Order: sequence, then structure tokens, then C-alpha cells
Amino acid sequence: MTRRRPTWPELPDGVRRLVEARLGRPVVAWASHDSGYSPGPALTLTAADGERLFVKAADGAVNPDALRFHRREAVIAGSLPAAVPTPRLRWVEEAVLPGEDGQGDVPWVVLAFDVVDGRHPRVPWVRADVDAVARVFTRLAGVTAPAGLPALADRTGFDGWRELAGGTRDAAGLATYDPWVTANLERLAVLEAGWPAAVAGETLLHHDVRGDNVLLTRDGEAVLVDWPHAARGAAFCDLLGWLPALRLEGGPAPEDVLADHPLARAADPDAVTAFGVALAGYFVASSLEPPPPGIPHLRAFQRAQGQVCVAWLAGRLR
Repeated sequence: MTRRRPTWPELPDGVRRLVEARLGRPVVAWASHDSGYSPGPALTLTAADGERLFVKAADGAVNPDALRFHRREAVIAGSLPAAVPTPRLRWVEEAVLPGEDGQGDVPWVVLAFDVVDGRHPRVPWVRADVDAVARVFTRLAGVTAPAGLPALADRTGFDGWRELAGGTRDAAGLATYDPWVTANLERLAVLEAGWPAAVAGETLLHHDVRGDNVLLTRDGEAVLVDWPHAARGAAFCDLLGWLPALRLEGGPAPEDVLADHPLARAADPDAVTAFGVALAGYFVASSLEPPPPGIPHLRAFQRAQGQVCVAWLAGRLR
């Protein structure tokens, strides 16, 4: 699922001047990357001397949360150890620029990174691409999270089943899911309560691995991009968090990946189940909410991932 992002000519003059001032020369070519779910521009830019730069930006007029995510990504990207396969952060700029259509002044955050010569995984996924991403989780399992990253267990939003079962969220929309969900709602709420203990750990986690956040290089290795949600936790968490989107895009079934991967085989099966239940609750409960500003397609994607999780759990919890 993709969206059309703003192109280089469509950006406000002030943003383009800011970028070219940092480059020290004009931009002569650009390519927009329309995958992903954030509402702002994501561009590979080529300067007059041939230098290339990946630039992403967010403005407070479209989605204020995007500003917060970009600021957080800048801090995290600057702290990641050299062992992490990710592009180098070049610079960060903030500016307040005149808005359009009488909006008043609008804050902008602009991030610039090295360009990665790579591609997103093929859809439907092929075995070589699945294996490349699976290897990166093994690599990250040996990386301790930098100081200051929050514990995954402290993140909010992973109480969807409990809120639906307890009446603090409207559960009427559950009727649009497999009847297994309603029949097992109380059981799911109980299992979900164990997720914080299940994910405890000090491993660096990306916490948002999907095909649009992965680039595959010519030598077949995976590079992870977009780190605003990074956290520390148990080594198996990124692997498990990737599986709903992987399956949705034509990849293997979650249980098959878990059975093959050393991180999952080494993990406590009950911990894997608890976090899987929490992920499912997050996707299902979120899918029933109104869409966030500027990202109208997000709820449909969350619903699709929730359906994958429900099908997996219905088999795992038999």
C-alpha cells in the first residue's frame, strides 16, 4: 500500500532554499519515493556537482505527529552504533515558513541521509529477500540499545484486547472480524497482559520493520531505514513484528518463519505468544479508530495486518 508524496517542485520555496543552502549548490534532479505511511516528502536529490542526498521532511500543518517522529528519528539516527545497517544521518534543519492558503506560519523539520543504492523487497516476497531481512534480525540481536532508548515494554497502545473486553473501546467493530475474535476476546485480554514481561531485554529494536522500511543492496544485504520508533527489548521482537506485513505482501506464514529462525527458536514460546497477542490487539483496535490526519489509508493497512495476526493466533492457540 502506497501513497503519493509531495515532489521536489511541489515543496514550498523556503524548504527548497533551505536544502540547497545546506548542499551549497542547486538541485538538478530528483526522485520521489512514494512507499510508506508518513505524509511528507521523501526524495533522492542530485546536486549540480553530482552529489546525491536522501531528504525527508515533515510539516506541522499536515500532521503534527510527523514533526515529533522526525525529531525523534534525528536523535536516534545520530546515536546508532556503527554495526547497525542503516544510512548515515548527514544533517537536520528546522524552520518556520509561511503557510499556504492563509495557514499562517508552519514549522518544518528536514532530515538528510546518505543515499543507499538499493531496492525495496519484491512483492510478493521471494525467498532471497525474506532471508536477507531475517539475517538482519540475527545481526541486530548482538547490538545493545544505545543509552536513552525507551523500553519496548513501556510503550503504550498494546492494550487493545483489554480495552475492547473492558468496554473502554467500542467493540462493535469486532463483528467485522473473524468470529473467533469475539469468541476468544476474554482469553486474548488475559494473554495480552503478559506482554511487558515477555519483551524485556536490552537489544536494539527498530520496532517498525516492513518492506517499505527495508532496502536491499546489490550484494543482497538488508539495510533498515526510518527509526523513530526504536526501542530496547527482547531480541525476537523485531522478527515477530515484521511477520504480519510480510504475510500480507505474499510472504510465508508467521509460524513457518518462527520455526525457521534461531531467535524465535531460542525464545520462550509463551513470550512469543504474549507479544503476538499484543500486536494483534494493537492492529485490531487501531483499525477501528478514525484515520489520523494526512494518512487516510493507515487504518486499512492496520486492519489487514490484524487479520493476519488473528488467523495466526487462531492456529497457535488451538
